[in-house]
Amino acid sequence: MVTSEMLRKLVTYSGNVQGVGFRWNVLNISKAYDVSGYVKNLPTGKVEALVEGRESTVLKMIEEMDGNLKDFWTTKWEEVKCGEAHHQKFEIKYF
Repeated sequence: MVTSEMLRKLVTYSGNVQGVGFRWNVLNISKAYDVSGYVKNLPTGKVEALVEGRESTVLKMIEEMDGNLKDFWTTKWEEVKCGEAHHQKFEIKYF
């Protein structure tokens, strides 16, 4: 894969995102995409997802996450992370 086509994006959601199956749903969505990374609860009550892969794939997965889980989140932050992928698969991380 060409490095310039790769994307690592950190997405943080706030709202009613903990205790509602949010992480499980993100994990389930990830199975349809060739991505790596993680999703985890934060102590602040937010949920963080790091999605790594081809730019178009990462953006499509995030779009699906946004749409499928729109009833739970109220605010979203996105940050592009530098470097190569750090994960072999997509998983739920626990603190």
